[in-house]
Amino acid sequence: MRRRLPALVVATALVVGAPGLAWAAWQAIGTGTAFARADALPPGPTPTATVTGRNVHLSWSAVSFGDGTPVAGYLVERYDTSGTPQGIGASCSGTVTGLSCTETAVPPGTWRYGIRAVQGSWTGPEGTHSTAVTVGAPTFTWDSPAPISSLPATRTGTLTNFVTGEVVTFRLDDPSMGPILVGSTTPTSIPGSGSAAASVTIPPGVTDGAHTVYAVGSSGASVASAAITVDTTAPTVSGATIQKGSGGIGGWIRQGGTYRVYANASDATSGVASVTADVSTITTGASAVALAAGSWVVDGVTYGYRSALLTANATLSAGPKAFSVAATDGAGHSTTATGFTVTVDNTAPSGTNVQAVNGVGVAGRPDAGDVLTLTYGEPMEPESFIAGWTGASTTVTVRIVDNIGGRDWVQIWDASNTTQLTAFGTVRLSTNTYVTSTVSFTGSTATISGGTVTITLGTPSGTTNTVGAGTMRWTTNAGATDRAGNACTVANLNEPGPSDADF
Repeated sequence: MRRRLPALVVATALVVGAPGLAWAAWQAIGTGTAFARADALPPGPTPTATVTGRNVHLSWSAVSFGDGTPVAGYLVERYDTSGTPQGIGASCSGTVTGLSCTETAVPPGTWRYGIRAVQGSWTGPEGTHSTAVTVGAPTFTWDSPAPISSLPATRTGTLTNFVTGEVVTFRLDDPSMGPILVGSTTPTSIPGSGSAAASVTIPPGVTDGAHTVYAVGSSGASVASAAITVDTTAPTVSGATIQKGSGGIGGWIRQGGTYRVYANASDATSGVASVTADVSTITTGASAVALAAGSWVVDGVTYGYRSALLTANATLSAGPKAFSVAATDGAGHSTTATGFTVTVDNTAPSGTNVQAVNGVGVAGRPDAGDVLTLTYGEPMEPESFIAGWTGASTTVTVRIVDNIGGRDWVQIWDASNTTQLTAFGTVRLSTNTYVTSTVSFTGSTATISGGTVTITLGTPSGTTNTVGAGTMRWTTNAGATDRAGNACTVANLNEPGPSDADF
């Protein structure tokens, strides 16, 4: 008879921890046959991640123990770009027994995914992370960015990267407190792609200006915005003028001459899209001349739009000619401003008087402070005498040149005394005894008011002499023009009135 001891079996679970490795072991103690076995959970698989809208679909291959037995399940984790775990959405949380899952409502950002194998209460090491995938932020874009020109107005657009199943509400200017707008999406709830067509109505009473329409998803996880501009008001044309092609004084032209149109137009909301001028009364057929944007000053006024160089009809009657300016804004509103005129002057100017009077020195002797006056029969263009001259006091040099053809002559030169300003013409004095060699009066000044040119002598460079009564003669020059650009008639004008002492 054999005695057998009662069988005593003790099962003990040991977990030996080491980085990246999990072990499970069982130990049996007792009489009779004994068996012990140990195996390790393999590393998790590398998942493949695919983004659709705000959903990330994950799939992976099965992993098994060394004997080919598949593991019971898998744990999924999402990481940011710095490798920090972010938790996982409910659809992929806990133990996943299959070989795929889809995390929904994933926050916008760039993510990687890792997987661990699971067997009972044991978890294996994480496998290699997936390739990084990017989930886009919600967007809202209009099909047309054009300003809204009248209210109410319905605009269509597109939503992307919204959470699947959301219903969208549209608000004006504030995503939480702004007025709710009439709007809809197609389909009504956001599909799996995260994209939907949107239609929103902007109601009457919305003020002109920039606004923002917010699309707010019902889950609170999706908010996007799109800007709109409401402009129900036409632009304003606040001024216009015409200036001859050579510049200078505005408002005057001549037949056959060149000119440009200048205008100011504004629209505070959507901006000015185009400006045109109708100058068909001046140039046949020019009813819609385009003006380009820029900055120019005419008669002290800054204009923001200017035409190209135009040519007036070769035959054009004298007098005022009306023209108009039209402007269109970015919303398509147009306005036309009328009542602008330009004066056509076809008559050449001519000299009418020349005088030289004593200032503070000796009468009859050219001294500093003496004044030479040249008078024309109509207002003259300052720029025709000196480039850029407005008529205000400017520095010139007066020369008295000794004995040209038996007389001394007065010439006007520039401030540096290097270039003669021929448009002033020349003045022949009554004798050749004012100077014995050329004397330059540096620091002289010239002004122009209407048709009167006033030149005040500066400091003489040499000796001048006293001369008795006589008569000067002024020879005008075609370089001088009137406001319309007509060249001065060239003629010799003797000093009017009785013979007197000049200077």
